[in-house]
Amino acid sequence: MVLAVDIGNSNICIGGLEGRTVRFTTRMVTRPRCTRDEYAAELRFLLERLGVTPSGCEGVIVCSVVPGLTATLADACQRLTGREALVVSHELDTGLTFAVTEPARVGRDRIADAAAAAALYPLPCLTVDLGTATTYNVIGEGGVFLGGFIVPGVQTSLRAISAGTAQLPPISPEPPAHLVGRNTVECLNNGAIFGTAAMLDGLADRVEAELGKPLTVVATGGLAPCITPCCRREVVCDGDLLLKGLALLYEKNH
Repeated sequence: MVLAVDIGNSNICIGGLEGRTVRFTTRMVTRPRCTRDEYAAELRFLLERLGVTPSGCEGVIVCSVVPGLTATLADACQRLTGREALVVSHELDTGLTFAVTEPARVGRDRIADAAAAAALYPLPCLTVDLGTATTYNVIGEGGVFLGGFIVPGVQTSLRAISAGTAQLPPISPEPPAHLVGRNTVECLNNGAIFGTAAMLDGLADRVEAELGKPLTVVATGGLAPCITPCCRREVVCDGDLLLKGLALLYEKNH
């Protein structure tokens, strides 16, 4: 089994990979000031609770959008497994060709999402990852990474509007029961959910028109199951897209 670690701004997702199959996932909160020893202890606890012996892992792959934690988590994983971590970057064999001005600045999570989409779905493809930031990738025919879009995430936007206003409460987004909000909480929730769905539809339509070919749309991230039913166009919901990308990257580069 390969241990996959995806370091996000809000959470760290840990996955167990057997070939291209995701066997388990678990999460812990991203804590920028934690040490290698603290992360190693928490990782050991989470893995052993799942019945996984860390020293039995054959390899480790780390994907990070928090540069200050990349080495910390890679070292923690090496301490637990005895294996040096493969760290995702554009310099790996990704199966992609980068048609952007600064490939080195493309988020590592976006690289993993795009690698999975290029290998598993018809191209051209638009991926959308609904996390702390909502990130879109456009992958053209032949696995060409064309770029994309980055906007504030749903929960990030809701926290910002609550913090910046006197009467709007903090809420957690939920699947809406109907379209038009009938009280303040529903207005906030429905605006966030349907607004994100409409943006996804609109961007997909514009990308499809620019490329001149039918576009596959794949959504991932914790809020994808809430957003995709509210879209007007067909959107594939793949909650393990990023981990599948890490499995592919490990397979190509280990």
